[in-house]
Amino acid sequence: MLGLLVAFGGLGALREEPDRKSATSETAPSSVPATEPLTSAAPQPSVPSEPRDVTSQPGTSPPTPSTPPTTKPPPDTTPPGAVVLRVIDGDTIQVRGDGRIVPKGTVARVRLLEIDTPERGACFADAATARTTELLPPGSSVRIQRDAELTDRYDRYLLYVWNEQGTFVNEALAGSGHAEDVLFPPNDKYWPVISQAEDTARQTVAGLWAACPETTKPSAPDTPTRPDLPDGPPVGVPDVDCSDLPGPVWVGPEDPHRLDRDGDGIGCDTN
Repeated sequence: MLGLLVAFGGLGALREEPDRKSATSETAPSSVPATEPLTSAAPQPSVPSEPRDVTSQPGTSPPTPSTPPTTKPPPDTTPPGAVVLRVIDGDTIQVRGDGRIVPKGTVARVRLLEIDTPERGACFADAATARTTELLPPGSSVRIQRDAELTDRYDRYLLYVWNEQGTFVNEALAGSGHAEDVLFPPNDKYWPVISQAEDTARQTVAGLWAACPETTKPSAPDTPTRPDLPDGPPVGVPDVDCSDLPGPVWVGPEDPHRLDRDGDGIGCDTN
């Protein structure tokens, strides 16, 4: 009997051994030995990153400078310019002052500096007046600039004029052949510009250079009789038109302002 019990006990032990091995294999991880502890990776020393050049990166903007450059002028707070009231002829207009050069509200005649257009009734005079009216229509505002001498003996303002579109009218009239250049020192600020414009008009035979071929002025009498008339404008005065004078004047054979169209020594005596 005792032998049978021992035999059964050994058999039971043999049957339990595989069960324990199976349980052990299910609980132990397959990739890490059960006897070795898990360790974390050692921290890597931090390496300072190189500064990026943001201007070379697409889609980025350069850093804002401490003092940003001005991209546009500040708003213009000055009052509106002088207003054109009428065009007298190709080189003379009438304006109402805005208070900067011409007193505010003052109605004044303005003689465009450094140019001369044909006299009323002369060749191309009407075309010159029409072109000035096109550039300076009545009611429009103008920007005006003075030179060394502001007015002449006839109380005209001697000025450079820009229209609302920014066109330098003095230069434009010379450049299109509607005016000749004429210099009366010391007002010579834009003489190089205006004289160059006239040279171009001459070379291209524009405007009056094509329409008005040169003619020989009739000879004055050998001993002209001096009529009882006031003297005309002297040499050196900024160019004068007949519209600036009250009536006929004596200009003699020289006629520096080209007021005598028939060569008799009397200026502004014809209509």
